[in-house]
Amino acid sequence: MFFSKLSHEDRLKYLIKPILVVLQEAGGQLTRSEIKERIKSMDDNIAEYGSYKKKSAKSHNEYYEFDFKFNFAIKDLSFVELIEFEKRNPTIYLTEKGMNLDLSTLDVDRDIIQPSQKFWLELSNKNKKNKAETEYESSDDGDSTESYMDEFKEKFLSAIAKMSPKKFESFSRLLLTKMGVEFTEKGVQVSNDGGIDGFGYHRDSNDFRTTRVVIQCKRYNTSPVSEPEINQFLGAMNKFKADYGVFITNSRFTSSAKKAAFEGTPLTLIDGDELVNLAIKYQLHVTPIITYHLDDFYDLDD
Repeated sequence: MFFSKLSHEDRLKYLIKPILVVLQEAGGQLTRSEIKERIKSMDDNIAEYGSYKKKSAKSHNEYYEFDFKFNFAIKDLSFVELIEFEKRNPTIYLTEKGMNLDLSTLDVDRDIIQPSQKFWLELSNKNKKNKAETEYESSDDGDSTESYMDEFKEKFLSAIAKMSPKKFESFSRLLLTKMGVEFTEKGVQVSNDGGIDGFGYHRDSNDFRTTRVVIQCKRYNTSPVSEPEINQFLGAMNKFKADYGVFITNSRFTSSAKKAAFEGTPLTLIDGDELVNLAIKYQLHVTPIITYHLDDFYDLDD
């Protein structure tokens, strides 16, 4: 893994610029989860790092080091006033300074890491803690809702990983059905024909246009979907004269796979992160739970 060759400090540095890039591209406002998903999507090394689990030497519990590095990067960026956020609010905002920052001339070590050291020292003296993270096992990202969603996402993808390929295919068809695709009997028959796992039609209620849709489902537990698989699917789409295709995986797509998908025949990619979002949106065998949190108004220390 690329990140295993980097020092702990260099891993942090590697994440900072992509965070600023996606925030500037999005107009200066994203949630923590959205930032994580976007920087993983733009860089295969970050995507691989984000899926890597470490084990605590003391408790032997597994955790994602990426989450800690990401939170430290967010803290560093706030220290130098490039971003801002509120307690228990998952949204990160670029400051005016952050919006106007020229990333082409940014020196992460000089402009962000070094200036933030004095703030970490102050926190260390105040809280009797330091920035070392080797034994951290939980992540405080400033918002309990985001932490809960991260936990839900991990459980969801773990459950998906244990599905049989046939069950995952059925789940994927259910998702597309909820999204307005009507699968035909042919869709079942072509399941093992030319890399197609479903064939159906989608009717646009706005312009009454009906389009032919084909889907491909890949349940992977380790490897990402690569360019050859996308090219094979594109060939199968042409065979069935599809207007567009949907490729669904619980894993991720490599950069070259995404590039291939964006060229030629329209192709929608749904990776593990997007799969979680869509399962929640369409409530695919998931149940929403409403809870409440007391605001600072009730703080007894006041």
